[in-house]
Amino acid sequence: MFSTEQKLLCGVAHLGWMVGLPILAPLVIMLITGDRFIKDQAKEALVFQIAVIVFGAIFAILSILLIGIPFLFVLAIGALILPVIAVVKICDGVDYSYPITGTFARRKL
Repeated sequence: MFSTEQKLLCGVAHLGWMVGLPILAPLVIMLITGDRFIKDQAKEALVFQIAVIVFGAIFAILSILLIGIPFLFVLAIGALILPVIAVVKICDGVDYSYPITGTFARRKL
C-alpha cells in the first residue's frame, strides 16, 4: 500500500497537464523526490506527455492531408482519459504503467 504523500505526488505528476504543466510537473517531481516509486511514476508521466506532444505535432502536420484528423481525435481522448486512469489505479494501490509508453519508460538508462 502506498502512503498518502506518494499518491498525491504521483497524482500531481500524472495530472500536471490540467494546470498547463504537462512536462514541468512530472519533471520537477522526478527531480525533487528520493522515493523510487514516485520517480518511476513521474518518469512514466513525463514520457507519456512528451509522446503526446510529439504525436500531436505529427498528426497536426498530417491533418493538412486530412489523414491526421481522426488520429488527433483519438490522441486527444487518450491524453485526457489515460492520466485519470493512472491516478485511479495508483489510489487503488496498483503500480500503473501506460499501455503504449510504459515499457519504454521503465527501462534503466
